[in-house]
Amino acid sequence: MQRDLSEPHSRDAYRYAEGAEKVPDHIRAWSEVLLNVRDPSVVKLSSLDEEHGVFELEIREELINKSLARPQISRTDGNHRLNFGEGDPKYEWPPLTVSTPFAMTIGLPPEAEAYLFMDINDNQKAMNTAHLAHLKARLTGPEKLAVEDPALWIAERLTDDPKSPWHGIVHKGGQRTQGLKRRVNLAALRSGIDMTLSETVKMRSMDVEAKYALIRIFWNAVAKIYAGEWADQKSMLLKGVGIWTFSQLGAEVIDRCLVLQL
Repeated sequence: MQRDLSEPHSRDAYRYAEGAEKVPDHIRAWSEVLLNVRDPSVVKLSSLDEEHGVFELEIREELINKSLARPQISRTDGNHRLNFGEGDPKYEWPPLTVSTPFAMTIGLPPEAEAYLFMDINDNQKAMNTAHLAHLKARLTGPEKLAVEDPALWIAERLTDDPKSPWHGIVHKGGQRTQGLKRRVNLAALRSGIDMTLSETVKMRSMDVEAKYALIRIFWNAVAKIYAGEWADQKSMLLKGVGIWTFSQLGAEVIDRCLVLQL
């Protein structure tokens, strides 16, 4: 019932689990893996408290035949979390000892597995990317963030700086406050800043404070020149495509201005 395996997706899951061994003070929690016992003979259920539905489950490993085309215990959901490049030397990674929460159904037909997989993966609402970016900034701390993710550090600084045109109009995720017109997504702004930093030549050797000052000057100029569009909530200037376009332009403008100053 699983989607095709993606090596990058599996490797991301592996690295997340690997971090639980290497950095034990960084709390990690695996989302639950869902298994289905297609062949009930390979498990043994013993009642511990039948009145409250408590049973002991024993997996009879001696009865499991791994050479079968149709597995006796299938992975209904969680394939990438359980894949370690098995069978392909290019993608074989050392095994990890990490506890994984799981739920197990017994005797479901393949059609029922397919419905469960569809329900789990089709009905999820994606997390707001602005909220995730802001959480990362809060958890990392400003000094470390300035080194690890300067684009996010600059984007956060632009939203908090009263001298910045972005002050008060950037939504950082979470519940929106009534009365405030936060028109721009923090994740979109962060992506734009990253484009500027990637495409600039003259700013690469500068420290993050100097980069921030130049980027703020550029956006102040944009907000002044395009004052009408900046004030218009429906303007494409403050949508993702507008932010990214001007961010790329910003790298060129800043580089040319720095050449003129020299």
